Amino acid sequence: MDLRTIITACINLVTGILNAVLYFLIPRPVITDDQANRRDSHLATQFIQKFEEKYGVEHPDFFQGTLSEALERAKRDLRFAMVILQTDEHDNTAKFNRETLTSDILLTFLREHNVLVWAGDIKDPEAYQATTFPFVAVIVAQIPQGSAGSSPKLLFVTHYEGYSTPENLIAILTMSIERYGQSLQRIRNERAEHEAARQIRAQQDDAYLASLRADQEKERIARELVETQRLTEERARKEEEARQLLALNRENWRQWTLKNLPDEPLTETEVAKLSFRLANGERVVRKFRATDTVETVYNFVDTYYLRNTSSSSNVSEPSPDYIHTFDFLLVSPYPRSVYHADKFKEIQNEQGLWPSANLIVEESTADDDE
Repeated sequence: MDLRTIITACINLVTGILNAVLYFLIPRPVITDDQANRRDSHLATQFIQKFEEKYGVEHPDFFQGTLSEALERAKRDLRFAMVILQTDEHDNTAKFNRETLTSDILLTFLREHNVLVWAGDIKDPEAYQATTFPFVAVIVAQIPQGSAGSSPKLLFVTHYEGYSTPENLIAILTMSIERYGQSLQRIRNERAEHEAARQIRAQQDDAYLASLRADQEKERIARELVETQRLTEERARKEEEARQLLALNRENWRQWTLKNLPDEPLTETEVAKLSFRLANGERVVRKFRATDTVETVYNFVDTYYLRNTSSSSNVSEPSPDYIHTFDFLLVSPYPRSVYHADKFKEIQNEQGLWPSANLIVEESTADDDE
């Protein structure tokens, strides 16, 4: 092999490595075309299906999505990412897939260290042309030096080209984890602290809002109680005022009725002689004209207790809004007959009262009938 051949091979190797490194370090436009994203996701799924057809279902948990999505997931979840680029046209691919990527010790290591794995075929748009295949790159999120407080950036940690045994690949991953694991863990801890602080603030906000709602509910209940009490007192006041007004109107009506009650006739002709047994047991006998109404009899009984009281000459006429009701009934005991107040029916036309009758004054109830 001449010097020219050796120099050309070295240049090709260095160029391939630099291209692979720049692929991960140089920012690329974010794919916004939905059809392109669906296409690339389909290619990732297709890669897994072809892998399982050839090598079985025992393999790393390949990320089912585009490379951009895989790197974003690793960055978001603060995980080490292992990117595998390969081609079926390379001699080492089949051996690497069959012996390394299906190795139990490698699969266990990847699970224990929660390593995100993405694999692609260089024939697919998402993969990249490297010099030798398989091409394995290790990527991790790190905070650049001098950029404390900034968001983590993806860092190209190391790479490996060509066939690798499971043990060798684990050793490469272990070195990367030992070198960058502590700083990654610090980022995780800081994120966990920020999340814990956020949750505490959220809990405090929730507790404050709950307390505020409880206080507002107490205030509402207190206002309702005050309003209920006010309405109750207002209703009781109005009822008392109505009761007092009713009592005043009733008493005024009785005074007015007593003042205008026809005098007892002195003659014995054309009169009815009625005997009353009052509610207190007292017996009273009084004569009424034949033309007096049954209501006149009721008026006499209703105002009887006022006969010995001094009445004022200035008794006013009852209010037109007041409707007087009698709280008793006049009853003939044998046979029992009830005589209701009637301002149109004359005594002489009431057979049970004319020309005489013995009557009992009974307190009336809502169920009283004839």
